[in-house]
Amino acid sequence: MSKPVTRSADSLKSLTTKLKGLKLSLSNICVFVKNFKDDTTAAQINVRLEKLDTLWVQISETVWEIEAHEDFEEQESLQTSQVEMENRYYDAKSFLVEKAQAFQSDANQNQTLHPGDATLHGVMDHVRLPQIKLQCFDGNIDDWLSFRDLYTSLIHEKPDLPAVEKFHYLKGCLAGEAKALIDPLKITRDNYLVAWQTLLKRYNNNKLLKKKQVQAMIKLPSLIKESATDLHK
Repeated sequence: MSKPVTRSADSLKSLTTKLKGLKLSLSNICVFVKNFKDDTTAAQINVRLEKLDTLWVQISETVWEIEAHEDFEEQESLQTSQVEMENRYYDAKSFLVEKAQAFQSDANQNQTLHPGDATLHGVMDHVRLPQIKLQCFDGNIDDWLSFRDLYTSLIHEKPDLPAVEKFHYLKGCLAGEAKALIDPLKITRDNYLVAWQTLLKRYNNNKLLKKKQVQAMIKLPSLIKESATDLHK
């Protein structure tokens, strides 16, 4: 004849089962963090952040109830498990908070600078001045110097502008051949300098630029008759 299960044993078993379910939910969030994808939305991050905090409160309360139970004996084992869960919680929380802050920073930047627009950029250091439009560059070497100097002044040399945002602006004001040169590069902090150096290597060619200037001088029309007006033209 089997020994009847006491009420206190049932209660301990129930608490242990509850803790297993909470640990599984924590593991699911940790898997989300481990397999974090670039197309993850801010909403997906925030939902898990809210769940994570609620989950940790439930885990802490359940562990306390188990430790206080009269039939509980495996103190050392539970403490080891709690340390492991706590470390996983802190790792997941710090990762998700960092990602959430990055989304918020991007959102604030978009509201003020509108980088997706066809390259309107407010001169933040001179807010009283009219906005300056970034020139669009399509690979025409004749337009390179004016594009390079304006882009360098407004974007490239801004120390307070993150590299990933500079890359976003750069892609936004390129077209044609120039755009095709850097299109394979993803918009990341490390890729920005790679993209900029690629453009410099292709178009910042002093010999080619001088050749273009000489060709432009050679193509000047000849004077048909001597006159101040024609000479001025």
